[in-house]
Amino acid sequence: MPRVRIFFSKGGRALFIPHVDLPILFARAARRAGLGMEYTQGFSPHPKTEFGPPLPVGVAGANEPAEFWLTEWRGELLGRWAGVMPDGFAMICAREVSGRSLSKLCRDASYAIRFRNGTSPCAAAPILEREFASLGSLMSIGTDGDAVNISVTDLERSGASKMVKALTAAGLASGWPDVVIQRTAVGRMDEAGGHVISLKEKESQ
Repeated sequence: MPRVRIFFSKGGRALFIPHVDLPILFARAARRAGLGMEYTQGFSPHPKTEFGPPLPVGVAGANEPAEFWLTEWRGELLGRWAGVMPDGFAMICAREVSGRSLSKLCRDASYAIRFRNGTSPCAAAPILEREFASLGSLMSIGTDGDAVNISVTDLERSGASKMVKALTAAGLASGWPDVVIQRTAVGRMDEAGGHVISLKEKESQ
């Protein structure tokens, strides 16, 4: 059966859908679009899927990867699938793949952090730099206009929740309501370029 990797964005109303619900949501949409899915074996079979690193509720994703094992795949099926997805999700592209799993390919990530409370990115960047450097997970950080752009590894310990906690502890935010975070790339760090090459970008090279 084809193993199909898709890339999607998540924003708007979809920000409030937990990561744990995404496999069921995508599978239901696939069935509505007429796509057949492979199921796991065992006492409680469920559609065979794999998603990239979890996003906390409230964090947007620009190029999020996921994989599905389907009974068949043709490129034109993506548009049909996209047409039945809930508001806030956009299907970007898809292709049949083989080889290593997403968990092996998605080691690093980049985020853009903005503030609703007027906090300056130049004030926030040193706080985040110290926090993630102390964890040994900081790969790069800088500011660009109204955003802090940060790239990290060890995503289980160094995700968006950790960023909000560090900013709150420093008095730069009162919590999630003051912070807008988007994950802009998931993939592997390009040591020479100093940024994360997203899995989507790497596959298009």
